[in-house]
Amino acid sequence: MQRPDEKKRQLIAATAAKLFATRPFHKVKLDDVAAEAGVGKGTLYVYFKSKEDLYFWLIYDAFSQVIEQLESQLGRGELSASQTLRRIIAELVKFGFDNPQLFELMRSAGPRIKDERWETKRKELVTLIEKTIRRGNKSGEFDDPHPEITALCLPGFMRSVMLFGSRGLDERTVVVQITRLVERGVCGGEGSDKNDKRNVAVATGRNGR
Repeated sequence: MQRPDEKKRQLIAATAAKLFATRPFHKVKLDDVAAEAGVGKGTLYVYFKSKEDLYFWLIYDAFSQVIEQLESQLGRGELSASQTLRRIIAELVKFGFDNPQLFELMRSAGPRIKDERWETKRKELVTLIEKTIRRGNKSGEFDDPHPEITALCLPGFMRSVMLFGSRGLDERTVVVQITRLVERGVCGGEGSDKNDKRNVAVATGRNGR
């Protein structure tokens, strides 16, 4: 029986990522992946049960790594809440620019991810962001009445840029812009509640007229 080899797994995964990023999901065959990677088709089944399993592993593994890296970096509590939030944004954007093919996978007609492990990792990221904002509220760095909503929105900024942004965008520009949007949204000033209510009334047409 063939023993799993991590380098071979990575080779297969990298080859599959390129194929999935350039072809619709249904047009990528495991035979193609094996041929491109220079391995036998039987070898693929040592590492992945099916094409769907391979697709899931590609996205989940990369996403898990960035979450674990963030938790490791931020777990020591050496940074302030605002510094932590900036680090999260920078790492998420770096992840996007380092793994553009993963966003092409998400854009393509691949299978919907239903694995519970994916939902667990997604919640870990959202919880990390929410806790950071709540810590900033407590320290006076932030003024965000709904950290749970902001935590859901922040990863969406990066995902939208990677999926729909122009090719000319660079990593630093994206980091600066997302940071600017988030900080100006959570660092409120005096009278902000009144302004928020007035803006909502105007936006919904309920301004008393």
